[in-house]
Amino acid sequence: MRRGLAGFLPAFLVLAAVGVWGDDIGVPTFVVALGTTMLFWVAQATSWNLLSGFSGYFSFGQAAYVGVGAYSVAVLTGRHGVSLLWSVLAGGALSGLLALAVGAVAFRLRGLRGEIFALLTLAVPFILAAVASVTGAIDGGQGTTIPVPSVPDWIGGFPALLFGLDAVVAVGALAVAYAVQHGRLGWGLTAIRDAEDVAEGLGIGTLAYKMQAIVLSGVIGGLSGALYAVQIGFVTVEGVFGLTIPLFVIVMSVLGGRTHWAGPAVGAVLITMLQDRLSASGYPDWNPIVLGAVLAVLVVVAPAGLYGRLRARPVPVLAGLVVPIVAGYYIPIGDLQNWVLAGMLIAVAVALVPARWLPRRWTRVPVPRPVQPVAPPARAEHAAGEIVVETREVARYYGGVHALEDVSIAVRAGELVGLVGPNGSGKTTLVNLLSGTVRPSRGRVLIGGRDTTGLAPHRIAHAGIARTYQIPRPFESMTVLDNVAMAALFGRRRLPLAQARAEAAAHLATVSLDRLAGAYPSALNLHQRQLLEMARAVASEPRVLLLDEALAGLNPAEIDNAAEVIRRISAGGVTIVVVEHLLRVLNQLATRLVVLDRGRLLADGEPQAVLTDPEVVRAYLGRQASV
Repeated sequence: MRRGLAGFLPAFLVLAAVGVWGDDIGVPTFVVALGTTMLFWVAQATSWNLLSGFSGYFSFGQAAYVGVGAYSVAVLTGRHGVSLLWSVLAGGALSGLLALAVGAVAFRLRGLRGEIFALLTLAVPFILAAVASVTGAIDGGQGTTIPVPSVPDWIGGFPALLFGLDAVVAVGALAVAYAVQHGRLGWGLTAIRDAEDVAEGLGIGTLAYKMQAIVLSGVIGGLSGALYAVQIGFVTVEGVFGLTIPLFVIVMSVLGGRTHWAGPAVGAVLITMLQDRLSASGYPDWNPIVLGAVLAVLVVVAPAGLYGRLRARPVPVLAGLVVPIVAGYYIPIGDLQNWVLAGMLIAVAVALVPARWLPRRWTRVPVPRPVQPVAPPARAEHAAGEIVVETREVARYYGGVHALEDVSIAVRAGELVGLVGPNGSGKTTLVNLLSGTVRPSRGRVLIGGRDTTGLAPHRIAHAGIARTYQIPRPFESMTVLDNVAMAALFGRRRLPLAQARAEAAAHLATVSLDRLAGAYPSALNLHQRQLLEMARAVASEPRVLLLDEALAGLNPAEIDNAAEVIRRISAGGVTIVVVEHLLRVLNQLATRLVVLDRGRLLADGEPQAVLTDPEVVRAYLGRQASV
């Protein structure tokens, strides 16, 4: 990652040279002005993408950060004479505090996701706009003029200064986005986007990760918004708190590709250039029409955005971009900017062409690097027979429904416990209590002798509980290998990515999925997805593995194979609690059976003794049942 970050420094130096020595090297003034606008939109789109693109929390509140940043400069510099630098920094800091407040409210309420979160963020700029309009010290409905700051002689004028400052923010934003995507924060946000509660259960502190993302988004948005105020020179409530900025930012990010750090920048450059050419040609009113059409076509043809397609076809895309620009430079017909836009549009068209229409050598197919499996170190945390997890008179009520009532069980190291009972007996509720997904209405849960009642699921995962789900829930945007690596990356040892992938490869071999390491979950059948869940759970190195109906929906051959995998996992020293209805399998697998009935503990003991217990037969098997 450090090598990649180092590449942003020369990019900034090139932009700074254009701004400072543009006149000396023949760069027209309008190019610097257009570049300033481009850099503003690059920073804003990247800011939005840090939260909404990476984590999936779709926000309409980008204007709030722009407005806070803009009014920080308008009030501090325009009215009180504070230096521009301090005003810009204050705008970034205040926007970060606003983002912190929004996140503290929204992310602590789990229901605020999807359209509800979008509506909440949409309300924030409207509230701020009303406050600014009625407060004379901020705006009072009159707007605020910002004086042109003094510029040192060596910079070359105010446009060059503004271009350089915008370059600092935009390149810095891209560097932050690159670091986020390639670091632990980016992996955590991606997992949140795919399946947030699963991510929490693997050990990802989802609240902390979302708060980091929204604060970064707010700071960058505020810094860029502050410079935007200097650029336009006159700040009004309608100009900075309106819907134009968030809508354009969303279109840019979706157009470029919101799952990659560079995608929003691609969309911002393309749309800014398209807008400029339409306006210069006398068709400014066509901007929303053209942008709407472009977005509609892209959603159908390339819903993941342009960046991935551009990167997959470097040769034809580069040729489509460069040839018109070179031609426009030597052919004195029309403005060079028109030729640049033509090159961009040709490159986009080439990226959207179906792969079968292009020579195979023109398309770069990413090949995952082979990973050498490395077995995780042997861990003997508990002596055989030691209690690793227990419940003490736990109860769970849902209104008037008693899902569990005074259930006390203890699971010892090395056991393979079968948890059985009729539908509605409380099996999954007990699994949810042990994993922290729900909290008991009363009673206690202890892991390794430590009271973990009420802890967040990610803390319970770090304490040693891992689980699978009745319906497999992999991270769909990650490969099979990375699905398993996530558990090692955020699990109890929090391994670096390379080591996490190496150990993940070993866990995939345990469940016989190593040949599918580079595939995506969508290519797996139900049985393979169940095995993937097992491998991912084991990779977190749990004290106890909870398998919630891991054999459901499988045919007899797949059931036998899955049962053999469970035996291998158990033989590796993992304590297992398996919820299952197939008593034939549990009778062969389990060292002990726990039976629930209507939320109460009915029986607990060796399989044969439990299965012949008259109470169990009456409650679960029926009078005529046999095993």
